[in-house]
Amino acid sequence: MLTELGRAPWLIREAVDSWNPRQLEKRGLRCHETTTHYKWFVHYHESLQYRVWLHQYKSHNERRRGHAEVPHNHRYSLASLIVLGGLVNHHFERADGRLRELEAERRSHSQGDVYMVEWRRVHKLSSLSDGTVTLVVESPVVRHFSEAFYDGTDQPRLFYDFIGLHSRLSAEMTSL
Repeated sequence: MLTELGRAPWLIREAVDSWNPRQLEKRGLRCHETTTHYKWFVHYHESLQYRVWLHQYKSHNERRRGHAEVPHNHRYSLASLIVLGGLVNHHFERADGRLRELEAERRSHSQGDVYMVEWRRVHKLSSLSDGTVTLVVESPVVRHFSEAFYDGTDQPRLFYDFIGLHSRLSAEMTSL
């Protein structure tokens, strides 16, 4: 399905152009900015629990190190269509307590390409062309945290979603 959409990218542009100010206000409640890109909420399928996003990658001059450009995994599996631009996707494995890149699995992707990443798979993006936009379909959440490996370390930094953080907030509020 994403491959077919890749052959008709104007459909994505038409959808974005159809967002009126009122829809943008509501949509903006789910959108957010990361160090490397803007995540535009597109759709949530209630029964299947799939989320659809547009990732608008920042230009090289605007990006800060982090998120997409460091080895990381996700709370969900995903499929991504390159709508505009291009990137390189790197895969890693953990062996003997170390994180090492699987260079044979490094892939360059350009407009119209689709790639997938399983939730536990560590990957990173590089060589992001200015103006890169991807359409990302996320599976239902598998766990409530992801891992990122900053500064070449083999020990991950954990990032929790708000479901994972709720118990911490609730514990801190007990003093009220």
